[in-house]
Amino acid sequence: MFDRSLMQRKADVRGVYPNQINEELAWFVGQCLVQYVAQATQTANPRIIVGRDGRTSSPALYSSLVQGIAAAGGVALPCGLATTDMVQWGVGEQLDGAIAGVMITASHNPPEYNGIKSVLLNKATGGLDMISPLLHLAPLFESGSASGAAAAAGCSPFASGPNLRLQEKFTEVACQRSQNLAKATGHVVLDPGNGVGGLFVPLLKQALAACKSKAEISAVAERIDGTFPTRPSNPGLPGAVKLLQQTVIERGAKFGAAFDGDADRVFLVDEWGQFVSGSLLLAALGQNAIRKALAAGKKNPAVVYSAVSSWLVVETMRKAGGRPVVSRVGQDALKVALIKTDAVFGGESSAHYNYPESYGLDSGLFSMVDFWDMLLTSGQSCSELLSSLAPWPSSGEVNLRVESNDWKQTSKQIIEALTKQYNDPAADAYVFTLDGVGVFHPRSPKFKTVDDLFLIDTKNDPTGATYRTVADGYTPKWWMNVRASNNEPLLRLNVEAQSAADVTGRTYSLISWVQKFCVENNAKVTVEDWGNLRSA
Repeated sequence: MFDRSLMQRKADVRGVYPNQINEELAWFVGQCLVQYVAQATQTANPRIIVGRDGRTSSPALYSSLVQGIAAAGGVALPCGLATTDMVQWGVGEQLDGAIAGVMITASHNPPEYNGIKSVLLNKATGGLDMISPLLHLAPLFESGSASGAAAAAGCSPFASGPNLRLQEKFTEVACQRSQNLAKATGHVVLDPGNGVGGLFVPLLKQALAACKSKAEISAVAERIDGTFPTRPSNPGLPGAVKLLQQTVIERGAKFGAAFDGDADRVFLVDEWGQFVSGSLLLAALGQNAIRKALAAGKKNPAVVYSAVSSWLVVETMRKAGGRPVVSRVGQDALKVALIKTDAVFGGESSAHYNYPESYGLDSGLFSMVDFWDMLLTSGQSCSELLSSLAPWPSSGEVNLRVESNDWKQTSKQIIEALTKQYNDPAADAYVFTLDGVGVFHPRSPKFKTVDDLFLIDTKNDPTGATYRTVADGYTPKWWMNVRASNNEPLLRLNVEAQSAADVTGRTYSLISWVQKFCVENNAKVTVEDWGNLRSA
């Protein structure tokens, strides 16, 4: 027995093991995946790379998924322990003929969760398309056989031979992004957080030794342990990387890098142990990508950022000579925007960073190596390099848990009420509904409507529902965004301003407003995560 509603999720199958997600569901996902890939690509017996993270439930789900793929006529290419970006890169490279990939992981969720996320190689665009349970798998799942008889045996969850070498090849390619690693010295500390990113430690040591680099790699929380005993699997939570911060200072490291549970995201810590926000690293990496694109002769290169990223990103892209493009939050929207705008880089404040030249891949290791290369090229320390980028005071992401008979409806009503409130001319603000409700204050005579400020790509996204290009010549004094989580009863609040006092006051006022609204509408709201407002 499993939770059939998980097949209605938009981006991946994810839930608590074994009540919601279990081996039976993994089997059916494998079968539906083969059917969808075969239909979408007109390929008989599609070859699909399968990987898993280090969660305690992952081996069983992985084995069942592999067998489901085989039973439906697909060819599973099981690679065992891997990071999500390894699996997706392998699909882009079409290793051993792969045209799709699937990963057993719940990413940054707590240990009791697990999930399944998959991608398909789009040969027309050269990118990776996310396979949606709701849009692509659920129809096949619902039309499946009514027979209760057990299916024939599938296949082993192990490859026929040991020579796919996905993990080694991926790490080598990541290191080849920098021509400077051979002359790198000093110490870098990794923090996989007991996640599958622990694979990077021996792989990076091997790759650095091959190029005769004298750089030293060490780690905290290196042992892969699906209970995540050292810290939460989400390194972006306040206080999560204290051990890394202390270790970087103690060892005199150049910087530290903290990965999430499946290692496709990375946060940095500078040589003083200071945490580098996702938006700050996005601005630095985006600036670097624009400079390289301009040097190669590309005009007005685009960088895509998510709707809740800092305005610092917009300012940095403009100053670098690039074109900022804002997308809905989520890799499904951001990857579409990357392709449609021919962007040179993209990313989210949650520390997903995307590489259009590598199938739109979002990779923690690519990002770490690119930043390391920036340090080596500049000759500066981590803090010196980032000091030219001044972050705006920010609330961080504040999460409010909504308790009501229908939390989605309550969240919708809150967003509608805020939209109406700030659409009043007296509010002197632009209301932007790309993702939830965004408010930008004040208005400017130069931009009469919000569509003049956030420009629609009439050719590639005529409704403007996926992404917009940000016009030149406007900077808000403050902005905020309120949106509902896709799968949890949470409202996510982000407030940013040029003044720290403005951030604090506006965020607490917004929380109070939401609480009052909920009381008046027979609902309850509690603060689950205070973002930057309160220290851990």
